Amino acid sequence: MIYPAHHIKYVTLVILLALMLFSTSHVSMGQEETKAETVTLKECITIAFENNLQLAAARNSLGTAEADRIKSSLLFPSNLKLNSIIGSRNAPSPTGRHTDYAFSLSQEFQVYGQRRKRIKVSDKMIERVTFEIADIERDVIATVKTNFYEALTALEIVKLREYVESIFQKLWDATRERYNAGAISVLELNSIHIGYGQASQQLLVAKSNYQNSLLNLKLLLGKPREEALHIEGKLSYEKLQTSIEDLLSSAYKTRPDLKAIGFEKERASHEISLRKAEIIPNPSVSGFFSREGGEEDIVGGQVSFSIPVWDRKQPELKRARTAKETASINIKKKRLEIQTEVETAYRTFMAVKGGIAIYTDEIMPQVDESLKLNEISYKEGAINFIEFLTVQKNLLATKAAYLQALLDYNSAIINLETVTGAKLITSD
Repeated sequence: MIYPAHHIKYVTLVILLALMLFSTSHVSMGQEETKAETVTLKECITIAFENNLQLAAARNSLGTAEADRIKSSLLFPSNLKLNSIIGSRNAPSPTGRHTDYAFSLSQEFQVYGQRRKRIKVSDKMIERVTFEIADIERDVIATVKTNFYEALTALEIVKLREYVESIFQKLWDATRERYNAGAISVLELNSIHIGYGQASQQLLVAKSNYQNSLLNLKLLLGKPREEALHIEGKLSYEKLQTSIEDLLSSAYKTRPDLKAIGFEKERASHEISLRKAEIIPNPSVSGFFSREGGEEDIVGGQVSFSIPVWDRKQPELKRARTAKETASINIKKKRLEIQTEVETAYRTFMAVKGGIAIYTDEIMPQVDESLKLNEISYKEGAINFIEFLTVQKNLLATKAAYLQALLDYNSAIINLETVTGAKLITSD
């Protein structure tokens, strides 16, 4: 079958336009990458920690808790109180008046271990907030890792499409020579040309997807959209052998959100003890000096305290007991949530584990070699273009599927690390 001349010209024009667009995009991307900051996964996590607003707010709450700890550690619950009285009165004296004045200093003292108990309450609050921050960091790490690996996968797809485009470039050069020698028809020549244009268009799409994935990563890192960024890393297959029992045990031991609730329960327990101690009031000790009419000095002291008739700290005690009960309930609830999260993540991991092993050990070692042999066979005329294209598409689809399987496997491990709060692989 021979295509009409106008149809061939139209197809050729479309292809040439696509190639021109590709060339322009390639140059601009190359320029961008030259100026781009290159970051690793570890560096991305560090940057995210510095710029994450939720983390910043949590760290401020830690500062508040530390300030409360300073206040709790004070030896005296209040400052010294100075009272002074100066007055004048009529008296049988040469002047007819006497001036009286008096001064007193008083200080409240903490008793019944109130200071020690208050410090314990503050310490547990600091520990709780510390693990709340660690829990936010856990989520930040998971999100950054996921987006980083997605960007790495998109970058590998770009490399794959560049490889395909280069093959078609070489085939196009070889096919034109064979066409000029009369070895192939114009249909086969045009088919190669169309394939070349399609490969270039697919490369453009791959580069666009990669840039979009970088935009998502920039957002997490707090970097402006226009700032150039290049990632450096490898999406690898690291075998992981684990069991659901080990994962659950690790999660119960290391999950920072569970630890935070545990410290809240301890804080509430210490607060109960504090409120009970506060039922008995603190005494205030004071000393005074007075002089009446310039004739008689009086020096003395006194001890005073309030009588707990109306206020026996019952509301505060009730709130502390409620907080402890709530924390106990939340611990049980969180353990059930963790169990569900770990079991779900484990099932997902096991589902992708077998597939990636087959790809890595059996399929992929043969794919690259087959791609080279297929190209050579077509150039030498051992197979026609349709045969070449069929094999080429199947092999490239296999490579693309492997990249997706590799991403799924690493994503499953990231999820396992997130729900267990533990480091399971060492490659990043």
